[in-house]
Amino acid sequence: MAAQHSGSGKANQYFLRGFNLDHGTDFTTYIDGVQMNLRSHGHGQGYLDLNGLIPEIVAREDFRKGPYRADGGDFALAGAAYMTTIDEFDRPWISLEGGSYKSGSLAAGGTVKDVAGGSLTLVGQAKRYDGPGQEAEHLRHYSGFAKYSAPAGEGILEASLHAYHATWRPTEQIPERIIGSALCPDEFCSPDPSARGRTTRFVGNIAIRQPSWNANVYAQYYDWNMYSNPTYAEEDATSAQIDQFDKRWIMGLTARKQWDVGSTLQLSVGTENRYDHIGNVGVNRTAARAVLSSLGRYHVEELSGALYGEATWKPVRGLRLTGGLRGDYYHYSVRARNAVAAELGTGSGHDSIVSPKVSAAYEIVPQFEVYANWGRGFHSNDVRGAVNVESPVPVLVRGTGKELGGRLQLGTVSLTATYWWLDVGSELRFVGDSNAVEPTGASKRHGYEIVGFWRPLPRLALDGSYVASHSRYDSGDRIPNAVENAASAGAAIVLDPWEASVRIRHLGPYPLIDDNSVREKGSTIVNARAAWKGRKIEIYGEVLNILNSHDKDIAYYYSSYIPAFDTNGPVEGRLSRVIEPRTFKVGARYTF
Repeated sequence: MAAQHSGSGKANQYFLRGFNLDHGTDFTTYIDGVQMNLRSHGHGQGYLDLNGLIPEIVAREDFRKGPYRADGGDFALAGAAYMTTIDEFDRPWISLEGGSYKSGSLAAGGTVKDVAGGSLTLVGQAKRYDGPGQEAEHLRHYSGFAKYSAPAGEGILEASLHAYHATWRPTEQIPERIIGSALCPDEFCSPDPSARGRTTRFVGNIAIRQPSWNANVYAQYYDWNMYSNPTYAEEDATSAQIDQFDKRWIMGLTARKQWDVGSTLQLSVGTENRYDHIGNVGVNRTAARAVLSSLGRYHVEELSGALYGEATWKPVRGLRLTGGLRGDYYHYSVRARNAVAAELGTGSGHDSIVSPKVSAAYEIVPQFEVYANWGRGFHSNDVRGAVNVESPVPVLVRGTGKELGGRLQLGTVSLTATYWWLDVGSELRFVGDSNAVEPTGASKRHGYEIVGFWRPLPRLALDGSYVASHSRYDSGDRIPNAVENAASAGAAIVLDPWEASVRIRHLGPYPLIDDNSVREKGSTIVNARAAWKGRKIEIYGEVLNILNSHDKDIAYYYSSYIPAFDTNGPVEGRLSRVIEPRTFKVGARYTF
């Protein structure tokens, strides 16, 4: 599940199996073999911004949960998503969408055939959105995609380029105590209207895919900054606004080779390598975007390399055994770009980690399979923390996952039930004062998950999932923002030329502080979509938050200060961002 707490231009907040993953601390996403998470990022470790991804270019998405595959490395402890983009469109198309709060989108795409023996696919998108806030988000979003594909031996050669630029005005979580006052008439107020955000990103990738091996080499350019104000004012009533920034180049190489040894044994080996040249990363203290002082400006170099191998053996009918081993090596250098950073700490170093994996699955009957998984994985910490002179942190943090489950398939009914455990050597938790994620104590999590799908009629599909999670630090304290349960359900019907679907999403209660004395009740939202599809034209409508829920997208508990309201200085309390109200969208797509 995904939520948002700072406007449409910022990376989403992710949740999986009760794990609040912030912006991607333990959940990774790859697009055509390119990892999209950003390490040692100016806002938070593992920052995963997918806003530049154009939905129409995604051909397939594979999800995983837990650290059970050898090709899963950094940020893949809780889970991972692997997206594959389209090779071509059958016909060119154009789409237009508009809706509530001045939302709008224009997109178009098509494929040119017979270009130097291959095909060239081009897609572009422009979006805008103001939102319901007192201060309009003023989102301006532009993204483009180009992909050249050509036959190469028995496989294919691909060269692609993603481009994305966006500007927006962040709508932060606000202190609930000021809602209803003259300063904040309702839950959509903006105590600091001077906040701004900007992202520019280019991703170029060249890939070769063959029946028994694949490889890709890629480069990224990234330039991001965001003015935000999570606490609003310092104790002396001066501005607490901060300007976080990150400018970098990334280069990477991945490759994988597999062999089929007879009909019962499959072997694979692979490598994953990445180099981040972060020329400018840090944070400034600002007031209405004017710099007051620096909190540290750095130059960071981070290099990682990994080798892994995996074997799948089917010794007898119905039994599948998989074992894997992965080794990762990291080297880093942190240099100061001003005196403040020099005082906090600089230096270089390295770290390494080995992650074994074991899985077994047994098909008792053709309709029912049981399975067990065990594996170790890791996430990396911001390497600026590794050289901090006062409280250094390890670069690589180990985690261990386990699960037992079963899969049942009876006709059009499928059901999966899993009990899982996940222990992490150090949590990454959101800290309001810095508007970033910082390492905390070790944790233990366990819970169960039930996922079902049923097609009672050829044109009707029903699906649902439920997860319950028990999360604690090793000390026994609660983990703030660790969701205790979550559920989703949906129904989709196709009656040519009509299609319709409805979905409900429930994010359960969670503690806001570690002694569990302050809690958030969670949120429930219902969305629906209907479409009419002709031979060349599709017309659709969407309603988001049908019941107009006023639940919170996210809530926190920390100290903040609104001088015009808090006459006695900073106040510890709840801050939250409400779910956006009922929203309507209509759109049309024309295929030439």
